[in-house]
Amino acid sequence: MKAWIKLRYLKNTIWIMKNATQKEKTKVKEGFLGQRMIVIPKNILSIIKKNPLIAGLYFTDIGVFPNASHHSMKRKHGSKQYILIYCYKGEGIISKENKTITLKANTFYIIPPEVAHDYYALKQNPWSIYWIHFTGVQAPFFYDKFIAEHPDTAPQLSLEERRIELFENILDVMEDGYSASNLEFANLSLWQLLNTFLYEKFFIQKNRKFSEDNTIESAIDYMKKHLDISLKINDVAAYFNYSPSHFFTLFKKQTGYSPIHYFNYLKMQKACQYLSFTTMSIKEISFNLGFNDPLYFSRLFKKIMSTSPIQYRTEYKQ
Repeated sequence: MKAWIKLRYLKNTIWIMKNATQKEKTKVKEGFLGQRMIVIPKNILSIIKKNPLIAGLYFTDIGVFPNASHHSMKRKHGSKQYILIYCYKGEGIISKENKTITLKANTFYIIPPEVAHDYYALKQNPWSIYWIHFTGVQAPFFYDKFIAEHPDTAPQLSLEERRIELFENILDVMEDGYSASNLEFANLSLWQLLNTFLYEKFFIQKNRKFSEDNTIESAIDYMKKHLDISLKINDVAAYFNYSPSHFFTLFKKQTGYSPIHYFNYLKMQKACQYLSFTTMSIKEISFNLGFNDPLYFSRLFKKIMSTSPIQYRTEYKQ
């Protein structure tokens, strides 16, 4: 190849590479089609911090990046807030503390503050994400709950449109401005939003079928269907083919209560409904909840509710 041809080839190659790089930079700079983002101004954050209703947990930034091709972020010193990234489509990577977390469709992860990290969308299948920066004195407790259960993985979620609706609702409200009511509603909604990630089993549709592995939830459902009788731990354990001691250990580990105490709490919850919404006598309520002795029922009710059944009914009517 002659020298002048080589030079021309080299110039064309450099121009093509430079032009491609410029296009990529422009694409990132211009953002992503359908993106939405709210960054709370510092003077508004100072107002939030003085509001006792929402100062304990609030967000500083929130947004959605659909089909975020070429999206990447690198923070050498981390962020000042916790960052929740929810991938609802596509794939991406989060790296922190020598760990690599892969986010796929319907997974999420929380990055703690002041921890160096970077994340990016995969080129072949770029992620679509909702994200939120949150902080406050309550924020660490949400993170601690999350990281204790998912230290190295991005947990899989069920596809729930209501979760996305919560994100969109917060964005809608904040786009209307920073009035006190807007700030309060949006940040109080943050509690529910975080709950949908940490306690998903309560958020998914109620008419779910219990799996064999979900023994304790099945046991609680069994108790709720038998509030009218006097169940013993042996009865419930036998129903689920467990020894009483093993069932007791499993139940208390998950709920924090013994099976019988939990069953009695469910009974008193139902008793409150009878006292509030019916004209049934104390004796009738007692029998309907499997207590043959109305006096024992009344003593148990007062022990748990800190008031007698008659006082409870009177106060409710007033």
